[in-house]
Amino acid sequence: MDSHGHGHHHHHGDIINPHVHAQQSLREYQNYFWLFAVSLVSAVGEFLLALLYANSVSAQADAIHGLTHIGLYALALWVSRQIYARKMNPQEAYHYRDNFVIFYVLLVFLGLAWILYTSVFKLFSSEHVFSGYMLASVSIGLVGNIIALKILNTISKIHGEGAGSHTAHRWLNLDTWGDFAFSVMVLAASLASMAFPGLPINIIDPVVSIAGVIWIGWSGIQILRKKTI
Repeated sequence: MDSHGHGHHHHHGDIINPHVHAQQSLREYQNYFWLFAVSLVSAVGEFLLALLYANSVSAQADAIHGLTHIGLYALALWVSRQIYARKMNPQEAYHYRDNFVIFYVLLVFLGLAWILYTSVFKLFSSEHVFSGYMLASVSIGLVGNIIALKILNTISKIHGEGAGSHTAHRWLNLDTWGDFAFSVMVLAASLASMAFPGLPINIIDPVVSIAGVIWIGWSGIQILRKKTI
């Protein structure tokens, strides 16, 4: 998604070695494949565990945010595949990203609307939240986030400092860090509930979820305002 070359800062000035460029494109494509695969498995696993066993709306919210990322990672994977197959140059890739960002943010806000509705409903529900399953489900999401951040860091290194400073890649990184921060909030709530069984986890769970909606929603509004992708 952040394939450089074509006039950007390169190790050999303006001379681009086609073999080196092809190797970079292949490595980038492979890394985006693993980013997509790991994120898909962790987000689906977290969501199913949160929905079926934990009965936790905040863990579901965390998983839904992770699931929306898969749309971004799928686009990155497809674009990097097109660049590697020489069917598209990086300039065309930027055009696809610009068109996709509005769709992506709308997808995020649809997810947030569903989470908010479920969270408010949960505040008035007597259904019990199972802290142990909540901890297990969010742990799956957290491991997925950590692996995703490591892969994103590897993609930055493939192109040296250029990719790390590119707005699209930086935004992917920031969004994944945001997901990581939300996962930590849910993890803290589940641990607190297990350590202090007297805590009203049925209230804490949807409150954490609503806080997450505000956090992610604010980020989405910033993206729309600045179009930083």
